[in-house]
Amino acid sequence: MRVLAVFKHYPTLSQTYKENELRALLTDHEVRIVSIGGSKAMYRHHLPYDTIEQPADLDRILAEFRPEVIHGHYLHQIDLLHEAAEKSNVRFTLRTHSFDVLGLDDDDLRRWLPFVTSPRCAGILAFPFLAERLLKAGYPEDKVVEDWPVVPIDRFYDTSPNQEGILNMGACIPKKNMPAYLALAQSMPGRRFTLCPIGFNTERLQDLNRRMGSPVTFHPTVEPEAMPTVYKQHDWLVYTADRQLASVGWPMAIAEAQASGLGILMQNIRPDLRQFIGPAGFLFDDIHEARRILSQPYPLEMREAGFEHCRKSDIQRNIGKLMSLWAD
Repeated sequence: MRVLAVFKHYPTLSQTYKENELRALLTDHEVRIVSIGGSKAMYRHHLPYDTIEQPADLDRILAEFRPEVIHGHYLHQIDLLHEAAEKSNVRFTLRTHSFDVLGLDDDDLRRWLPFVTSPRCAGILAFPFLAERLLKAGYPEDKVVEDWPVVPIDRFYDTSPNQEGILNMGACIPKKNMPAYLALAQSMPGRRFTLCPIGFNTERLQDLNRRMGSPVTFHPTVEPEAMPTVYKQHDWLVYTADRQLASVGWPMAIAEAQASGLGILMQNIRPDLRQFIGPAGFLFDDIHEARRILSQPYPLEMREAGFEHCRKSDIQRNIGKLMSLWAD
């Protein structure tokens, strides 16, 4: 099929789930990518794409490419996808994430219902806990499809021993609560803590790290293809989050780290995170608990469970759910 992928700010380093999805689709489909606005933190090895500044500029590409289906990400883009599908007389699909659903109350979610119930909408993909939220807001059951993150697990799968070290990574935005990671590192001076930051408030966080005595080493920007090596240089992944915002979703880094043999330690901000990390990781409530867990070796049985549990996020297992929506 001819698939038109309409994204905002492609390619952005903190959104490589789009890249994973696109490359999996290219196996069976002709895909053209349109980015509305430029990248916020570009990585090198991305796919070719067209940049447009206004949604109205999309009309020219619709006429040239003549898509058979339109696909995008984030609930707040559903009106744009619906309009493009109407103009092309085709259907569209959409993949939700976390902030685009968790940041809305039921009334806000219902605002998008006319686009969801439209015949143009073939379906919406959502993590299980988000699917439950959408259904509660009145979204039709036949339009909401449960799905897991889309990770190329085989790229990261490595059962060899890991070096010692503690890792955190991601965009330095409030919901990730990176200052808590600095505080944890400061409380464990004998351990090696690394942060792979992505843009946004990195300089401010580096300044805070210096004022705290530099307990964390900031890694230069890591291209996606280099991440398997970075993971193997550590034996723990600590994923901090803001308990008040509670808007961290199901990050790909968890499944990538499980496939790479790392111990998982994630901030306990919602009950659904236990389903996500499964039997292969710990949830912590505060820095004291995190320090206690990190003071012990990661249990071998958890590490072994991680090599199996990460497969739930394997893109080869999950991409078929998207393509089946196009076939229906």
